Parts: sequence; C-alpha cells; structure tokens
Amino acid sequence: MTRLFRTFIQGFDEEIEGGIPQGHVVLVAGPPGTMKSSLAYSILYNNAVEEGVPGVYVTMEQDRDSLEFQVSKMGLDPKKVAEKVRVQDLSRIRRGVEELRGTARFGTAGEKPWLDVLKRHLEDVKATEDFFLLVLDSLPILEIISGLRERRVGLFHFFGWLKSLKVTSFVISEVAPEAASVRDEDFLADGILSLTMDRVGELDVYRRIRCVKMRGVNHNPGIFTLEFRDRAFRVTRVI
Repeated sequence: MTRLFRTFIQGFDEEIEGGIPQGHVVLVAGPPGTMKSSLAYSILYNNAVEEGVPGVYVTMEQDRDSLEFQVSKMGLDPKKVAEKVRVQDLSRIRRGVEELRGTARFGTAGEKPWLDVLKRHLEDVKATEDFFLLVLDSLPILEIISGLRERRVGLFHFFGWLKSLKVTSFVISEVAPEAASVRDEDFLADGILSLTMDRVGELDVYRRIRCVKMRGVNHNPGIFTLEFRDRAFRVTRVI
C-alpha cells in the first residue's frame, strides 16, 4: 500500500482519505496572507514530531532566521525538530552558484545554473541524510532566479525531477485573488491545496482551504474554513 503523509490539519485529513500519497507533488496555492508557508512548515513540523519523518524546507523569499521567528510566534519550536526538519535558504544556494562561477559546470547565465545548483544541493542532502518531505517556497521566486525561458517546458522538466526524488513535495505558489485561469503547474501537480481569503458580510474575512485535486485519492472537493489556534490548524465546514 502507498504510504500516506498526514497534513495534521484537524478535520481535513479525513476528507482526503487519511493524507497525501508518498511521491506526490502538491501545489499549496493562494494569495498573500493565506498562511501558505506556515501551513507547509507545520506539515513538516508535525510529521517530524508525531511520526519521526525527516523533511527539508527550502526558503527563497525569507531567510532561515525570519522563517523560524515566524513559526516560533505560532508556538512551533524549530529547536524541537532541528534533527528532523532542515531549513535551507536562498543564500546557501547562492553560495553554490558563486562556487561554480567560471567553471565548465556553470555554463552560461540563465536557467541552467540555478536549477542545477538547487537540484544538486537537494540530491546531495538526500544522499547524505535521507528525507521524505520537501517544501519549496516559492515557485514564483524559483522562476525568477532560474530565468526560465520556456515556462511550460521548464516546469515540465522540473516537476519531473521532483517526482524522481521520490519524496512528497509541497510547492508554494502565489496566486492573485482574482485569478481564475488554469496554469501549467495545475496540470503538472499531483495535488492542489487552494487557500483563499473570503469576505463574509461587511467586516469579516475568513481563510478557506479546498483540495482541488489529489491523484489517487477520493477527496472531498468542498470548501472548508481554515483556522489556526492552540498551535494547530483545523477546519470546519462552510455552511
């Protein structure tokens, strides 16, 4: 049987048949303020604490100290999972590029160096300290620093490489609130967790979560209200 990794969102795992299948590439998509990064980190954190599952979080928008400060304010102690959750930030990847500059492996400026360094780095980490969960934060920043010339082809190959790692990946993607079109990554991903900020009445705004897609899982495609309190995410049905 395929191993399932729980999201540890109370009331949500039951709606996706217990969790996310091993090896899936899952988009965590939504506009700013929907707690995408916090949710992704909490999945790694809780899997480390409750199941002893090792994971890697690659942050490209904020440095490690900033991320750990953010989750600490949520009541999640990074030191508690220091041996299981490795946070890698963009500066580490940048140093790798500088080390390759001027060598035959570096090649020409543009797409190849950044993606090669990122892939090589994660492959090295996996070879030395195996992990089962991976977060990439975020896809738009990765596209910028990698200089993808042909987005569809580049994403196709990149998602294929993620699958070849044989880990369960969460790729954070920024989506404008008004966006309605289907994107290339929506087709390539095995799963999509969509987070939104919905206005209710004149004054209230609620975070929502919906499992839009999850291959191989008979999931509930309905919309749930997403809350974070007492150091845990939980959902309630939207009525």
